[in-house]
Amino acid sequence: MKPQQRSPATRTPLGMIHAVLGWSWRQRGRFMRFGTVGVSGVAINQIVIWICFEWLYSAVTDQSLRLNLSMFTGIVIGMTNNFWWNRLWTWRDRDRTRDVPIVQQYVQYAAANWAGILVQIALTNMLVAIVPYLVANLMGIAVASLINFVMNDLWTYRHVRIEGIDPEAERVREERTALLLGGLGLSLALCTYIHGIGSVQAPTNGDEWVYLQITRMTAASGQWLPLVSGMEEMRNTKPPPLFWQGILSSDWGAWWNLPALRWPSIVWSFGVAGLAALLAWRISGRTATVAITAALTLLGFLGTFRYGRPFLTNAPETFWLFGSVAWVTLAPTRVTRGWRLPLLGVVVGVALLFRSFALLAPILLWLALVEWHGVSAPVATTRFARVFRSILVCGTVAVVSLALFSLWFALDPDPAAVWREFVVGENVGKMAGGVGDWVRGFFWGGFSVWSLAASPFLHAGLLAFPLFGVLVECWKHRRDLTESERLLLLWVAVMFVVFCLPAQRSGRYLLEAMPALAVLLATRGHHVGRNAFMLTHIGAIIAVIPIAWLSLMLARDLGGLAFAWWHWPLLAATVAFALWALFTPRWTRLAAAPSALAVLLALTSFLSVFDAPLGTFTTAQQEQLAGQRIWVPENFRSVAEIHRMLLPKSEVIGFPISDGTPPADRVRSGDWVSVVGAIDAPMPANAVASRIQMASRHTGAQILEMFHGRAREQLFMREWIIPLAQPAVPAAGSAPQAP
Repeated sequence: MKPQQRSPATRTPLGMIHAVLGWSWRQRGRFMRFGTVGVSGVAINQIVIWICFEWLYSAVTDQSLRLNLSMFTGIVIGMTNNFWWNRLWTWRDRDRTRDVPIVQQYVQYAAANWAGILVQIALTNMLVAIVPYLVANLMGIAVASLINFVMNDLWTYRHVRIEGIDPEAERVREERTALLLGGLGLSLALCTYIHGIGSVQAPTNGDEWVYLQITRMTAASGQWLPLVSGMEEMRNTKPPPLFWQGILSSDWGAWWNLPALRWPSIVWSFGVAGLAALLAWRISGRTATVAITAALTLLGFLGTFRYGRPFLTNAPETFWLFGSVAWVTLAPTRVTRGWRLPLLGVVVGVALLFRSFALLAPILLWLALVEWHGVSAPVATTRFARVFRSILVCGTVAVVSLALFSLWFALDPDPAAVWREFVVGENVGKMAGGVGDWVRGFFWGGFSVWSLAASPFLHAGLLAFPLFGVLVECWKHRRDLTESERLLLLWVAVMFVVFCLPAQRSGRYLLEAMPALAVLLATRGHHVGRNAFMLTHIGAIIAVIPIAWLSLMLARDLGGLAFAWWHWPLLAATVAFALWALFTPRWTRLAAAPSALAVLLALTSFLSVFDAPLGTFTTAQQEQLAGQRIWVPENFRSVAEIHRMLLPKSEVIGFPISDGTPPADRVRSGDWVSVVGAIDAPMPANAVASRIQMASRHTGAQILEMFHGRAREQLFMREWIIPLAQPAVPAAGSAPQAP
């Protein structure tokens, strides 16, 4: 969207807040009438359901069918009552209530109501993992009511405005677009990020379980430091704040479950989205639509979704590092002067404490380039002055941030181990290797510079097409960019150049650059051709097709109840939304990020089939194994941590999967062991518990078999808990590997 001019009163955050509050206060009477009509609709709904169930449909013998017919009749009559009174009373002052055919308006009203119902159901199901179900339901009702009211106010009963007669028409349309995009888009983003937060199959980094183990064992020690791990070589591979966050969110391990450990990551991710929105809002001249687009774009990136929800997350360091970049970008002439400069060092130091001191290299290089080009200088300066300012700014930030990071060495009882395992092993080790090996790895292999260059587009997921278009547009019109946009592009370039240097050029190193790209996509997206955004919607449709096909295959084999009832409407709604955006030019660009978010939500909905009840042990099985020692084979990823959550009352002990069997000198009489076989393998004798788990590392032939109708055999494996003395279960046929 193009920036728009606004009155001085609304150019400040306080002014915008005042404007929003003023609009809300002016709507108070209408909202009270809307609520009154809603209460009458509930009463009519209850009466109609009772009459239909007891009298009208009494001839229907099937109780479930009779109840559903009664509920459908009650919903239709209650909704019709609400529509009629809202038309005659709540929005009687709107000209659209007279000029639009009543049938068309009724369809719009029904669509708005069902949108509110779906939001209520979705939010309730999402929030129930965090708060009690009654509280979750009330929160869902509150949000759904607001969305229902806003949709009816902005769509069903909106004013019919004529351009040229009403000079405020364009401004009003922009504000309504921002309100609709923000309300529905951010609700969708919240549902997408919360749904499946407790799933062991959630898209994540495989090392998450290693760091969960460190958190659990450190909490069990009762001390903040030193960090404790069952794998000594992994103990100090991350600074302690990440583990302290897990200790606090789980109340020192008392609430040891994935939602308790992961919800802070979602807060950090939405915090980064808020920073992106603030920066885009300022760059665009206080345009709310651009700000909301920036936040939704960042949350719609595949990389943000994958690494911004799990416990092992990049979100905290991204928040603090991008926060420092955004601060300098917004006020370069003030941040690097006076008392703000040491404070900038503190912000950078917090980022280092969540990840590594290696993050200091890109931020110092970026600050040096900012000073060298005189961006932060209020007046023209000499070359010597710019060099001096660069040294002063970078030196101050480096000293303050490293002093903050060095607190880890000062507080840890074993600083020598921190130096050996973190500084030398985890950081310097990534620069190891000869010059020849480095050059070969630079151009070829999985850690080549080409894979690093492709990683931003992989992180963008379905939004890679418009992202590529924006970068091309920025290069073609680089002389027309604002100073803030140039600084953001400079930050992306610096991150890429710096992380070309290690021998291991992981794409995760560029996650801290993705917020800058999201802001550029929001502020410059209107210069990119519509076709780039159309490719996002086409990609969304293509992505949903295999999800729907595999869902049908699994529902056929496992039964229709394998998925939540709303899984199928979600798939249909995702495709319908993408098609609508394709053929609605005004919304093709704005709806790109929500379309990507809808696909991510559909993916997590599909993966939910691998969780309860099929993918967990029953309560009876957990009670039967309470207090028992259970051996679980694990690889580097410490998969045994999954079983400590699935069997919370048992003593779970991991052993190297390469050994085949638990160590004989530690085995006791009465121990149990976890074995995995093909989904159709016969159940071992004396097995006391069973669950299914998702297989991984499929071959091309196995993926092809899934689409030919053998999804169940290739996606699922069966795990049993059996007495340790019993031999392991052979995997039948060509079963895929367990994760």
